[in-house]
Amino acid sequence: MPNVPDRSLAVWCFSFLLLSACGEDKVDCDSIETRNAVLKRVADDHRNPLVNYAAKESTAKPSPENSKPLYLLGEKIVTTSTSPDKRTLQCSGGISVAVGDVKVSKEIEFTVQQAPDGKLSVSVVPFQF
Repeated sequence: MPNVPDRSLAVWCFSFLLLSACGEDKVDCDSIETRNAVLKRVADDHRNPLVNYAAKESTAKPSPENSKPLYLLGEKIVTTSTSPDKRTLQCSGGISVAVGDVKVSKEIEFTVQQAPDGKLSVSVVPFQF
């Protein structure tokens, strides 16, 4: 039975991967949960200068459909710094907002922090123009 060592190695590797995946959750700048929190934070800011600029520049007729801002985070979100305990990250990436016929983009910087209970909090650096 020469395949027994190969099989046990495969089982061990699978077990390791499974345990690694089920381990403690780590905070990540580019996770779906973080992305959703950033988008919610930006969308909830009704004094957001990025969306205000897009709305002002739009030439589309005002209507419920084209006056609602549509936000999109860029594909690449990067970690710019990490706290020693790895629970707080500084992050950066691109964000776009479309209002009517205008789409504007800007670099966004934000902080994501994981509390000991696993909950995430996100704070976004205000847009500078």
